[in-house]
Amino acid sequence: VGGAGGAVVVDKAGGQAPPKTLVDWALKILDTADPDEKARLGDLAATEWLRGAIPLPYDPAQPARAPPDRPARSDAVRLLPPSQAPKLGKGGSAQSRLAMLHSLAHIESWAVDLSWDIVARFGAQLRMPRGFFDDFARVAQDEGRHFAVLSARLRELGSHYGALPAHDGLWDSAMRTSHCLLARLAVEHCVHEVSQGIRCPSNHHIKIPRWWG
Repeated sequence: VGGAGGAVVVDKAGGQAPPKTLVDWALKILDTADPDEKARLGDLAATEWLRGAIPLPYDPAQPARAPPDRPARSDAVRLLPPSQAPKLGKGGSAQSRLAMLHSLAHIESWAVDLSWDIVARFGAQLRMPRGFFDDFARVAQDEGRHFAVLSARLRELGSHYGALPAHDGLWDSAMRTSHCLLARLAVEHCVHEVSQGIRCPSNHHIKIPRWWG
């Protein structure tokens, strides 16, 4: 929530200090298990960052804190190996359409984590410029809003996110590219995600972002 003079005001309930930088926000979001709250916090962080209320992308005086190997996720979503995930069908029945919606919600939820992970994992470590943080804050915000719409639609249809099993193949690829930003961009954000209808950080076009090189 925005405060006076552009400062960020965050509820300190629970004894935790409010995030001070965008990377701190990214780590907080990655540590949030509830998918709706994860999307809400991501929307808030992106909004505050893009309007200038979060002053720094990271603290250059502090060593970069490594993000978790795996973000916090809701136990309500049962995960299966990709080879065992149920087939979605072609949308010819109500059950098939519901399965497609659930799959899309799952992809968008992981996309939220993927976007904030790239901020937390590479932003401070590689001393990336502001344009990098701007791009991925916007992407993360969009993914969270997509998830919120799909989650709401599932509830309208009498279901919910977590009602069906899913797989986490996107995160498997993220871990295989966790050592290299260029590999992450190429494999995760511009191949896997685009093939599943998710954004690359340049308005759907696969091109070199302004901040690269």
